[in-house]
Amino acid sequence: MNVDVVEKVNNPVRVGQIGIGGGIGPLHLEEMEKNPNFTIVAGCDSRLQSETVAKHSARITALGGKIYSDYRELLADPRVEAVCIAAPHFLHREMTVAAFEAGKHVLVEKPMAIHPDDCRAMLDAQKKSGKVGAVQMQHVGRKSMLELRRHIQAGAIGSMKEIFLSSLWWRENPYYERVAWAGKKMFGNNWNLDGIMFNQAIHFINQTLILCAPGDLPTVAGTRDVEVALYKFHDTSALEMEDCAFITAGLDTPDAPRLWAIATTCSRVDRHSIEIIGERGRALWNGTGYLFVDGQPAQEFTDDNKEFGGSSRVFNSFADAVRTGSRPITDFSAICKTTDFVFSCYQRADWKIKKAPWSATDVLPEVFRQVHQQRKLPAALKSAPAWA
Repeated sequence: MNVDVVEKVNNPVRVGQIGIGGGIGPLHLEEMEKNPNFTIVAGCDSRLQSETVAKHSARITALGGKIYSDYRELLADPRVEAVCIAAPHFLHREMTVAAFEAGKHVLVEKPMAIHPDDCRAMLDAQKKSGKVGAVQMQHVGRKSMLELRRHIQAGAIGSMKEIFLSSLWWRENPYYERVAWAGKKMFGNNWNLDGIMFNQAIHFINQTLILCAPGDLPTVAGTRDVEVALYKFHDTSALEMEDCAFITAGLDTPDAPRLWAIATTCSRVDRHSIEIIGERGRALWNGTGYLFVDGQPAQEFTDDNKEFGGSSRVFNSFADAVRTGSRPITDFSAICKTTDFVFSCYQRADWKIKKAPWSATDVLPEVFRQVHQQRKLPAALKSAPAWA
């Protein structure tokens, strides 16, 4: 895909959205409402009596769309040729497989799924249907990201040696208490895994693996030799999963660089950065892309489009794939590797999440600094914190 021009297809994809009232759903609606590649013909939410759901249902009906309370009814609507799924991630497998079986294309909100078995089931259903499957990970379509990746892949910084990822978020206890599935390992009989890795940091974990993966999009780097330390600092029983993760892994790429990643919802300042150290310089992405090549002036790469609001490259790539048979830049076959990696982190930690005192979050910035500086997990630091 040309990163400078967002191509438009001639006839819009007729889409039905599953999940219209909460979380990311309204932003999906905003994108497709303004994007000429789409026309919204249906919407579905099980909470039609909710004031928020009613508000966004009215947006859809004003466009001539029909509203359903059961996603299976939406899938039976012959006007719907593709679905955008903005439901809790423990429902992604069920809804995606059903959509493919109904002959619909699927764009599903991140994460693709939270268990490798779920991803495989979704991929199998896609292959049987012959339809398009893509994951809505908006940062993949940002020009700053794509331009930086192009230079890295062209060898601007030489062989990649190390990657440092920081995905720092702030969430208070009410965030985990807002709905029954928030922060839970399982929800009913389904895997949920609503911790920092699969919920918030998944965007930047995925972006890192794409920045470093060779070849044209869609592509995601595999990982090996994973080591992980998981912690829970929030003092609410609603959270069963990790709110702080320290990860190191080798990337299964020709350069085989080492990744050091920190992700948390205990940072009072939201900050996200990916730094790639090469033999001839370094690349940095923190919302803007920067390239620092030894002996050359620094280069800066900014965005030319909003993540939502009618110009998302991820949505346009999906629409183009539906119309032309091309592969979307967030194709299922690539993004499933991101789920594989995160799930392997839980396995490598033996599913152990250590409780840590909330008061210790005051010193987390210094711990983060030492982890990256010493290339060690918290318990192995020279001045290891007591909670590690």
